Amino acid sequence: MSGSPGRGGKDSQRGPTGRSKRPAVAGTGRPGGRQPEGRPVVGKRPSRPGFLAVCGLMWIAAAIFALFALHTGWKLIAVICFAGVGILYLRGAAGSYLRRPGPAPTGKK
Repeated sequence: MSGSPGRGGKDSQRGPTGRSKRPAVAGTGRPGGRQPEGRPVVGKRPSRPGFLAVCGLMWIAAAIFALFALHTGWKLIAVICFAGVGILYLRGAAGSYLRRPGPAPTGKK
């Protein structure tokens, strides 16, 4: 009786709260939590290309404003940073536009 942990003994697999230290096995969730049919949805939907283009153009406009409004000391650094961020947004807009799903093929000619 002294060799078995039983209910009253200390179990080496349990922490101070009484819960098991071992991680849960994958797939042991509630039985009704299945994934829906079709392609699995991973991550977030891509941003709208128009929104990204507007953000990019605003950063480019900020670079132009910084070029003419700032003093000579730090002007070049600000202009390069603003223009770089704007170009990245415009690149993201182009990529988002090209990845959009096109019209579904109908099969009719």
